[in-house]
Parts: sequence; structure tokens; C-alpha cells
Amino acid sequence: MATTTASKTRTIEECDALLTAPGMPFEMVEMDIEGRRMRAWKNTPPSFRAYLIPKFKEFAERQMISSPLPHPAEYDARERLTYAEVYQLALSYAAWMRGLGVVAGDRVAVGGRNSTGWLATWVGVHLLGAVPVLLNDLLTDDAQTHCLGITNPKLVLVDEALAAKVGPLRAELSKRNVGAVYCWSSVDHLSSTARAGVTAIDLSAARQADKDAIHSGVGGGLEGLHQFSDGCIFFTSGTTGYPKAVISTQRAGLHNVISALVSPARMFLRMGLSVAEMGAMMSAPAPQSVSLISIPLFHVTGNLASLLGTIGKGGKMVFQRKWSVKDAVKLILEEKVTSIGGVPAIATAILQSPDLPKDYQFAAVSYGGAPPPSRLAHDLKSRFPAAFVGQGWGMTETNAVVCHLSGPDYVAKPTSVGAPIPICDIKIVDPETRREVPRGSFGLLLSRGEGNMREYLNNPKATAETIDAEGYVDTGDMGHIDEEGFLHLGDRMKDIIIRGGENIASAEVENALALDDRLAEVAAVSVPDDVLGERVGAIVSLAPGASATEEDVLAAVFPRLRYPARPVIVVVHPEPLPRNANGKIVKTDCRKIVRDIYASRPKIHDAPRAKL
Repeated sequence: MATTTASKTRTIEECDALLTAPGMPFEMVEMDIEGRRMRAWKNTPPSFRAYLIPKFKEFAERQMISSPLPHPAEYDARERLTYAEVYQLALSYAAWMRGLGVVAGDRVAVGGRNSTGWLATWVGVHLLGAVPVLLNDLLTDDAQTHCLGITNPKLVLVDEALAAKVGPLRAELSKRNVGAVYCWSSVDHLSSTARAGVTAIDLSAARQADKDAIHSGVGGGLEGLHQFSDGCIFFTSGTTGYPKAVISTQRAGLHNVISALVSPARMFLRMGLSVAEMGAMMSAPAPQSVSLISIPLFHVTGNLASLLGTIGKGGKMVFQRKWSVKDAVKLILEEKVTSIGGVPAIATAILQSPDLPKDYQFAAVSYGGAPPPSRLAHDLKSRFPAAFVGQGWGMTETNAVVCHLSGPDYVAKPTSVGAPIPICDIKIVDPETRREVPRGSFGLLLSRGEGNMREYLNNPKATAETIDAEGYVDTGDMGHIDEEGFLHLGDRMKDIIIRGGENIASAEVENALALDDRLAEVAAVSVPDDVLGERVGAIVSLAPGASATEEDVLAAVFPRLRYPARPVIVVVHPEPLPRNANGKIVKTDCRKIVRDIYASRPKIHDAPRAKL
């Protein structure tokens, strides 16, 4: 193979010009998307079913999942299925749903913990060309009722735990035009109230003729399924109110199957490999990956990044019954897991676990969804030197990845989330004037690309406030773009701490705190001040086996921070910090804990003096 090694590091623009050249896998085209002329991947699959069916056929004999068995099975009881077995199960669910009248374009809610039933019903919905409405199974009853009420699914498919919650809501859901609720596992052990509102799925009702027709793409409106048909509905986190329903096209959801490969391709080119060498590395046969999927499949990161990415390469997925670092390490050793990720907290917890053998190595560690400590990239490469380590940024409204970086770039720029993929545009604007600011200046991040959502379902006001006339999504994130085009995020706009008119990014404080090896989790929040408006507060949890007082933490962090950014309080929390189902630290809950304790203390007019 002829090689032409670059004499100097290629710029991102030079890499992207090579990657998107005619005939390359990343070739782009221009097309009209939501009435706007935009760049798009030429090779994006036209629908989820068009992408999934060939993958299940290609990897039929490979093991696909290791999944916990549903309650009331023993806690550690598991089942392992091949791609062929999951596909046949999904086809049965699809045929059963067709028997109930579900056709292409209908909405079908899917809810529950990561499991065989969740995966098979999700695939089954896509085989019908229907639209999965992915429920957060940890929501309160009123929030769950809201989510179902604004999406009006024809059917609601759940596991036994969510059936216990949704079953008693049956009367209220019927008033909101929500279809019948079915459970993919036994409901015999549920309360009589729950059983009255839920029916166990009977797959014996699935007709072979329907299975054959669905597999062949015949009937049920499948002939009219196309790239701009509705493809998926996710929900926002709902940390400031009820969740909003994010609806996107088939094409928007599927951009990830190409977008996720940009980062490693760029990495090889930036390392000096020729295009031919890069192609060889990207297509080289490799042992089957085994990924621990700890984040929920109802989240864009778990679904469109982790799930689709693993299916794309025929990898095996290991599901957890619920997140626990001890259980995670146990599964890593039993299933010989080669890849971990999701959110930074998962990687950090596994890295710090005393139960993981010191000689255990991963092939890949990748995450997004929340800002990692600036030290994490270095710590991971030190502990797992051969691992592909990377992080990225995206959001529900962009259907996952917008920016990503990996390899030497990530180690060199640990506070960056990468440069935008070629089909995306990002810009930093003044939050007040909405005018673009000079490169390097801090401001509000806007993002545009073929992966952007169509709208917030049944919420035109919120849609208009979020997507501007040019198609840019207001992300609510603050940050800057450096001279090489890499994005650095500072904070959510609502989480900026404003001390006497000076903006302090919580990430500045959190990165300084995270350098303390005694700390497992950190979060910086504002506390009210009569003179300055706000001051800096923080809450931390301790690493396994560590001990530290508030004074100890302050003494360590003060020299690392400029004066205005020094916390006036650090709460050493005895338990893990509050997180949502997606693994993100819930700042509103952290803020309340810190502010309640701060309010109980005598008023101060300066940061506390730590023993230095």
C-alpha cells in the first residue's frame, strides 16, 4: 500500500476536505431540509429499517446482548441473544403490533430499563416504519402523563416496573387519547390496580404472514416510508419544567451512523496517515467489541450514539439492571467488556473503582452529555494507554453528535469537545444582540446541521424560541471556539455564576476541584449574596476510601483559583451527588443543598480563610 505521510499536522479544514471528497464515505451533498439549503451526508440510510435489517443479517451469528432477566428473576440472572435471535423477536413484536393496526408513521411509546424487551420492541417499531416515543421510566406520574399526553401514541409498550407506574394512570391516559398499555414481561406480580390498566403481550397472536410481509417491506404504509418521514421522538430532561417532545426525521436520527466515524478518521489524518492508510485503519478487521451500556437507551446518547454505533459494527452490548459501579466492574470482568462510556461520571467511577484489576485494559472509552474534569483525558490515557479515548458534544435537539475529538487532540485539548463535523455549523454569538463574536470570544453557542430536530411537538412557541430563521438551534450553552476551530464549552447559560458583575463559569471551579484525588464528584453552584448578587459555592462527594473536610478541600483548591472564583462554601456530601436518568449531575438539586446549608450559616463578606 502506497503511503504519503503528512510532514506537519493537518488542519481540521484540510482533514475534512480529504474526508468529504467525491467517492469518499463522508462525501456530502446539498439538499433542502426544513425549507433550508444545507450540507448533508450523501450516504445517510433512508430509514431506520433500511439501516437495521442489513446489519442484523450481516452479524446474525454474533452474540448481540447480555441482558438482565425481568423481575421476579434473581438479581444476577441474565440472558444472552444473538443478532438473529433479537431480529426474530423484534419481527414477532412488529407482526403483533401490525395485528393491532399499527402502520408506518404511527407513534408507539417504548419505556423501561435497558433490556431484551426494550431493544426488541424498539427494533420492531422501526421495522414497521412507526415512530418510537422513548419514555424516561424514572419520571413522576404527572410528568409521564404529560409526555404521553402530548405525543398520543397508538400503543404504549413497557417493562414490568413502568407497568406498575403507568397501569394505575390508564383512565387519565385514555382521556388524553393515549392508546392501550402493554407489558413485554409478566404482570402477574403487579398490584390489581396496575394489572387493570396493563395487558401482557401475547406474541402467539403474531401471524407468520405479517412477519414475512414486514421483513419484505410490504403493506402497512411501508412503501411510502422515506428519509423525511418522522423517525423518532425523544424528550428533553425537563429540569426546569415538564419535558418537551423532540420529533425528528428518519434522516436526522440516522446522521450519527456516519457522523460518529468522523472523529477517528480525523484523528488518523491529524496523526499524519495518508488517506489510504486512514481507510485501511478504519476498515481493518477487529475482534468483536463488547460495550457496557450503562446509560438509558431512551436518551439520544444511549440510543443514537451507543446503540446505533454498536449495531453498526456488530458489537455486543451488556446491559445493567441499574447503575452501580460495583455491578459494572463485575460485569466488565464476567463479559470481558472492551468499551465503556456514556457520560464522564461512568468513566470516572470505573477508573476510581478499587475492584477493577490494575492490569485490566479497555480498547475504547468515549463519552459526552456532560462536561468532564479537565484531568480525565490524561488520567484515562495513563491508566489505559492503548485505549481510544474521546469525548463529544451534542444534545437532544441535534440528535447527538455535533462535535467530537479523540486521541492526541483530546489529550492536548482536554477542555475541548472537538471541532464540528463537516455537516454542522456552529457559531458563538452575543446572548443579547445575537451577533457573532470574534473567534476566541466567549458567548452563546448556536448549532445547525442535518441532524437538528424538526420541532418540539405541539409546542410552536418553544420551537420558534429555539430555532432561528437560518436553522440554528439555541443550545443554551456558553463557550468559545479556539484558533484551530475546536469548541470549548464553559457553562449552561443559566448556570453561569455572576459575582458582582463578573461571569464565573462553573467549569473553571469544577476543574480546579477535580484535581483533588480525594474527590469523586464536584459541582459548582451559585449562592445568593446581598452585596455581590451571587458568590461561588460547591458540593463534592468523596472517592472510595478517601476522607476530607470542607477546610481540607478549600485549602487544596484556593491556590488553583483566582480570587473571585474561590468558593465561600464547600459541602462534602456523604452520598453520590444527585443525577438524572441520563447520568448528568442535577445542578438544581445541588444548588438547593448548598444554598440551604449556606443560609443556615452566619453571613460573611469574604471567602473563608483556608489553612494554606
